[in-house]
Amino acid sequence: MKVTVEDIKKIPANGVLQVKLETNAACVSARNTVQYVKNVYPRTDGKTYKVKTDWKTHTVTISVIDP
Repeated sequence: MKVTVEDIKKIPANGVLQVKLETNAACVSARNTVQYVKNVYPRTDGKTYKVKTDWKTHTVTISVIDP
């Protein structure tokens, strides 16, 4: 599975997207994609994204939070 820009943009306010990936490199890619979305497509509701990574299980959790 790959985390896409559209996946991130579809997360609702105060929502969470949790994805189990195959490798650490895929986790790094997902984290970079979130940073890209933060910079290029800022949310109109004033909220932002928080990323948490479990490197042992290759799980990335993307949350929408208040800044």
